[in-house]
Amino acid sequence: MSTPLPERFEREVCATPREFERDLRMAWPAGVDSAGPGCFSLADGELHLEIRIEPRGVRRLGLFELPQLAASYRFTGGDEASRRRLLERLDRAMQRGGG
Repeated sequence: MSTPLPERFEREVCATPREFERDLRMAWPAGVDSAGPGCFSLADGELHLEIRIEPRGVRRLGLFELPQLAASYRFTGGDEASRRRLLERLDRAMQRGGG
């Protein structure tokens, strides 16, 4: 992402809720708190990130099915550079197969 990283944004993610939570916890071993189903938070010093996920059905490509989630990200504290570093770290750790 070469544009400024906003404090709030949404993404579409190919994962089940269980897969997303598992991958998030593996990506952030310092600790992920859960405030209920589909709501996660983590902290890096003064920077906090809240992620909410909601199932959005299945995307079909021929016989191949991919579960879809809407993921809402909300940062508080920290600056744009610290938001970017945290998100890049999560993205790298949660990256799935592919080319």
